[in-house]
Amino acid sequence: MSELQLGLIVIGVLVVVGVYAFNRYQERQFRRRMESKFQERPADVLMKGDAPAEAPEQRIEPHVGSAAGEAVAEVHVDPIPAPPVAHVESKIDVAEDQEPVAPTTVARAAADPVIDYCCLVETVEPIPHAVLASFVRSAGMIGKPVVLMGWSIRSNEWVELPCAPEIPLVRLQASLQLADRAGPVNRVQLSSMRDLVYQFAEQVGVTCECPDIDQAAQAAADLDRFCAQVDVSIGCNLLPSGSAGLSGTKVRGLLESAGFTLEPNGRFLLRAEDGVVLISVESIDGEPLSAERLRAAPVGGLTFNMDVPKVVAGVRAFDRMMELGRQLAHALDATIVDDNRAPLTEGGIKLIRQQVHNVDAAMQAHGIPAGSALAGRLFS
Repeated sequence: MSELQLGLIVIGVLVVVGVYAFNRYQERQFRRRMESKFQERPADVLMKGDAPAEAPEQRIEPHVGSAAGEAVAEVHVDPIPAPPVAHVESKIDVAEDQEPVAPTTVARAAADPVIDYCCLVETVEPIPHAVLASFVRSAGMIGKPVVLMGWSIRSNEWVELPCAPEIPLVRLQASLQLADRAGPVNRVQLSSMRDLVYQFAEQVGVTCECPDIDQAAQAAADLDRFCAQVDVSIGCNLLPSGSAGLSGTKVRGLLESAGFTLEPNGRFLLRAEDGVVLISVESIDGEPLSAERLRAAPVGGLTFNMDVPKVVAGVRAFDRMMELGRQLAHALDATIVDDNRAPLTEGGIKLIRQQVHNVDAAMQAHGIPAGSALAGRLFS
């Protein structure tokens, strides 16, 4: 080996050592700045997971109606115990030389162990924003709803990701929703989430908490089966007694006086105070309604619908829907009928009402009350 080659090798080694030393110096400087600015320690977090086994079943979305003299099939649901896939608790540790920090009102991330596969990464120093941004992009390609939250040591609360790069985060919670109306999450998607979290934790030099994949897959199948049992839509129709149709302007006036609004999607919607849709009304032919169409021509009929799992106090909402139907039928000289266009009897209405009650009771027992935020995510 020539002296030139040896010299080049020595120079290369010195350059590598110099870069390494400079990076360490920069890291120490960054740590000192952050410690002087944020004199708090992150909360301790415990993660546990367990779930019962169950084989997946095909999802169904029944639509309920009742013909004259016909019995309506009731939904009798045996509630399945909610699988505790992951449990998250948070507390703030205060150093001896610090003043106690007032408890924050946001002490829990948005994920819920009843319907989410929750993974957690906890660091001592703020997570580099570039690494975090890359993780957020990758998590968005899994194919199922993902909730990403970070714990800010500046405000002592969870913030939704992505967030502003200047917010210092020392914890990441990544939660993959176990099921929705498209079906349960599969093992590939669960493995993708777990592997992403492992890689992220390795990049920032810490360990992570991820529940067992097999238990999560079984929990997803259980949850999907339960959702299929209670995923019920209640509907009825209003048909004109004659051949002239229903007056469009009168239909709009009656519905708006009852609290409905005509939405851009061509349906009249009655919403609760929190914005959740209670009842929808649309043209029986499926064509969107508009102010122009309602002024120009009569309507061939109306369809009332209630998405039972997404409505709070479903029995009350159902009674309101039927009462509204009776009022419109009287005012418009029309008849309330089922999907087979047979008159809907009081006996049939009573059976449907009981079915709505059964769904409400089953969802409450399962820990996912109808009309709750959890139900809204599951049945989206």
